[in-house]
Amino acid sequence: MANNKTIDFDTKVFHKGRIYLKVSDITKALNYHKQQDFIKEYPHLIEKISGIQCVKETDYNDLLSANSDALSRQGQIEVTKIETLRSKVNSVMNFQPLKILFARDYLNMMAAKTDCKSSEEYVVTHEIPEEKKKAFRELIQDSRDNNSYCDMVEYLHDKEQFDIDIIRSYGLDVQFLTSIESDGKMSLEVYVVGKGVFYNVTDFGDYALWNTLYTNEAGDVILPWYDYDFKNPTEIMINLSQSNIDRDFRKYNVVENMLWCIENLDVKALEDYEYSVFEYRNDTIDFCVSIELIVKMIRPDTVNTIYIDRIIDVETGLYLTEFDREKVFAE
Repeated sequence: MANNKTIDFDTKVFHKGRIYLKVSDITKALNYHKQQDFIKEYPHLIEKISGIQCVKETDYNDLLSANSDALSRQGQIEVTKIETLRSKVNSVMNFQPLKILFARDYLNMMAAKTDCKSSEEYVVTHEIPEEKKKAFRELIQDSRDNNSYCDMVEYLHDKEQFDIDIIRSYGLDVQFLTSIESDGKMSLEVYVVGKGVFYNVTDFGDYALWNTLYTNEAGDVILPWYDYDFKNPTEIMINLSQSNIDRDFRKYNVVENMLWCIENLDVKALEDYEYSVFEYRNDTIDFCVSIELIVKMIRPDTVNTIYIDRIIDVETGLYLTEFDREKVFAE
């Protein structure tokens, strides 16, 4: 092997609103012996920026997701978010000449209503300031897109709600499946796994109380399950040791376990679905498969979403912007 070290991309090039990585770094990360070998194989991906041969970060992620050895070394894909208020405002300003050209009658009417001398004056004094405020609101909102991912990670570290050490003490384990869309939005699926156990976990009021696992007199692992419906409250003690499924799900990753269930259990396709295609639920098996993941399994090149079997660090944008004489910090 030419290189087994994890490659950290210390140099990233921001050019025309896109992030690029140096070809010299990429070839190391993908374990090419010579930089020229990579260039010959992917000449269509190479772009020269200030004399440096570069590849878009998104194109690199596509190559990385198809290279299991490199992905295993890296542990995560590259997700860099660089967005500024200036870039958003510039896009608004670039649109103003078209607005003046095609909506002059409307702008003249609004100019008269606001005592402006011309449509241009109305745009400058009213339209543009409002568009700037709108761009700012969108910028701050975009920085919160991955809150649900962060909330799930926080839930997993909250030992009062979900203590992985307690779960592992009963011979079970926890698996993860991170999905990252092309726009950087992320989601996290979590499963408790064991012999005959493959059970989806969420952070919005699970009925399965994993922190209250116990063993009964026979030595079986019991999972308390409660439905707090006020009209029809339900209490079930699930025996995780009495599953009739002869598979140790701990030995495989989430996607492999999903595929095995689809092939070996009575998994049915959903008739009315928006997100999931397949799902299956009994006492010890609880999972569903998204449309995008199914398509990714069949035709990897048709779906930009990347799947990784671990939790990754979320790279949040840090903004320091002076706007309307206010210093705005958003992390």
